[in-house]
Amino acid sequence: MGDLYYNGYSLMEALELMSIHFEADKKRRLLNAIQELKSGYSVHEVLEGLHFNQDILSLLFFSQKHGNLGQAFRSGGALLERKRYYRERIFSILRYPVMLLFLVIIMLVFVQMILLPQFHLLFSQMNISLSPVISVFFFLVVHIPMVLIGSVVGFFAVYSTYKVYEKRLLPSQKVDLLLKFPLIKTFLSLHYSHYFTQQLSSLLLSGLTINEAISVFEQQRYHSFFHSKAKEFRNRLVEGEKLEKLVESEKVFVEGLDVVIMHGQKNGRLGQELDQYSKLLLVKMQEKSEKLLGRIQPVLFLGIGSFVFVLYLCIFIPMFQLLGGL
Repeated sequence: MGDLYYNGYSLMEALELMSIHFEADKKRRLLNAIQELKSGYSVHEVLEGLHFNQDILSLLFFSQKHGNLGQAFRSGGALLERKRYYRERIFSILRYPVMLLFLVIIMLVFVQMILLPQFHLLFSQMNISLSPVISVFFFLVVHIPMVLIGSVVGFFAVYSTYKVYEKRLLPSQKVDLLLKFPLIKTFLSLHYSHYFTQQLSSLLLSGLTINEAISVFEQQRYHSFFHSKAKEFRNRLVEGEKLEKLVESEKVFVEGLDVVIMHGQKNGRLGQELDQYSKLLLVKMQEKSEKLLGRIQPVLFLGIGSFVFVLYLCIFIPMFQLLGGL
């Protein structure tokens, strides 16, 4: 969509061209959307009725203020492409470990249901007492399934409790709660800082003042945290506080953003510097994501390998003790 818009197509022409390649139901919905646009509805309002992603709707809302609709569509497309890429990466990383885990569970059931009863019977018939090491391994094999089931049940219980509790929290309280977890804090800070700098830079480059740009953040309804925080920022700006001080006081923003804002205001190029900084934050976010994904699979393989090793010990150590007791 963004490419068509950049190549000279109007919004209506681009949508009509895209509708040709859609199935009947999607084509009908898109043609209805075109009629709504002709009736005077804004792009983000029409696409909200088509259940578009909230991040995309937010980008389109801001584009209505800074006038760069083509760039908003391109940014939205890039955002969806990144989400698709990381979703496929996660699936690719988890596919083999999950398959191995399924096989290990089958082995565990076999050991627990067939081998352990046989070992216990042999030891009792031959009057051989279990060594402490074997007792520990037998205990692990018997109780690991209970631990796994308990962990899964506990995870869903905690998640369900959080979702119920989350509905009672204000947007800023939700963010403060998530910031208590180090890993989530890293990515949340990068994501929120990138969103803020990207949209603020576009608004400033379009000619708006800082106060006017913050008011636009307050007007949008797709990002509840920035909607509520912008109201607070605007009131404090009216009272005479500096934007860099407001940003510095917020834990959700990355360290150094206040310095970038201060430097941009001093040389009169705040919009350009925030635009460059938003691109830098995006690169950092992608690098950290790749680094994290690169660690997941080795950790999973190590955990599954350790579990398989324990199962083998549970099989062979009793056999060696039986042979020693003959």
